[in-house]
Amino acid sequence: MPFYYEIKIKGQLDYSRWSGWFSGLSLTHLEADETLLAGTLPDQAALYGLIERLRDLNLTLISISQGPVSDSGLNQK
Repeated sequence: MPFYYEIKIKGQLDYSRWSGWFSGLSLTHLEADETLLAGTLPDQAALYGLIERLRDLNLTLISISQGPVSDSGLNQK
């Protein structure tokens, strides 16, 4: 079952360079030198793979939030 995730990391990643590395998640620059990766992942294995990729790139993970995916593919809070 797919879930919507918001993953906050330290640093501002360039969308054109990094978007392909993160399973089609959107990249949004936040204040305080942070980037938000947001979107759906098919399962926890994909989430763990993404976390490993962040680790391998030596990026600092700040937080992960998860929620159900609505019919439109957007997060329901």
